[in-house]
Amino acid sequence: MEWVAVNDMLSENITKLNYTLIPPGFRGDVRSVRLMQDSLSKLIDALGEQSATAQGLNKVITTAEKLRNAPTHILYLLKDSKAKGGKGDVIGMLKIGRKHLFLFDERDKVCEVEPLCVLDFFVLRDRQRHGYGKVLFDHMLQDMETSAHELAIDGPSPKMEQFLLKNYGIERLLKQNNNFAVAPQFFAGAPEINKSGRSTPAVTPALGRFAAPKPPSAIATVIHGGGSYYEHETRNGESRPTTPEPDSAQTQDAPAPESTPQAETTEPPIQSEHKQEMEPQLESNKSPERPSTLSVEPITETPATVISPAGSTISRRDSQLTDRGFFDVKFYHNKLW
Repeated sequence: MEWVAVNDMLSENITKLNYTLIPPGFRGDVRSVRLMQDSLSKLIDALGEQSATAQGLNKVITTAEKLRNAPTHILYLLKDSKAKGGKGDVIGMLKIGRKHLFLFDERDKVCEVEPLCVLDFFVLRDRQRHGYGKVLFDHMLQDMETSAHELAIDGPSPKMEQFLLKNYGIERLLKQNNNFAVAPQFFAGAPEINKSGRSTPAVTPALGRFAAPKPPSAIATVIHGGGSYYEHETRNGESRPTTPEPDSAQTQDAPAPESTPQAETTEPPIQSEHKQEMEPQLESNKSPERPSTLSVEPITETPATVISPAGSTISRRDSQLTDRGFFDVKFYHNKLW
């Protein structure tokens, strides 16, 4: 099978790939694109297997198929353009992506974050300790506009810990139960979660129709024994709540107020007639009384037993009888057993 050279596929020393597996700046027809993707997939799978072997993992982390199925993951490839007689060769890779994690700091306070994670980092064995790893890592930090203290490392190996200590001053990592590890400075700007395990929601004022005043419930007023809120009387075209009328004894004992010119004026007959018309409506609008305040009248006498023309002695209402005195089938049924 024909393969495409690395220098023909990757035009830059460090290439950024996503799930499309099409390097930036690559041009060609459909056949050349498919041939390039097959060649690039073979290189990625070979680097993934070498990385898993070097870290002592049971399964391969980085493959071309996994990258295609992860739209949020990014793969950086480092090449040596002078290798293999000028055709070029890939000597290192770095895969990153964001993960939704729950992390604990040194005080055992949990934080729910979605940081940028280093998922796989590998340089060929014969190219290590030449500065290629730092060049690749610095390019990623500059491209993502972040720092090494803000990253979460997936399963860091001892070589990775030495790399971070030597180049970025991270003396130790806080290893988590989910196999990730972060620097102690990571939690400087991370949000905390309360004891219930949920982040405290921000209190926002009510807007729109939710901020409108709500009328009191008439049902609640009846249940709690109060009068109806909607009782009112109309006078001079204005509505106002009713006030309790004073007792007759108190009104007789109280001295009569001195008459004033304004007190002598009486209401027009039209308004008094209108008030009399509104009283029946107000009586019908009153809320029902509570069951505990209803009066229960004892039964004075038992209804007399009437023998129907059909020979039945069971007491029934008149509405259960037909015109001829027989029981109506709608109201009376004999048991069949």
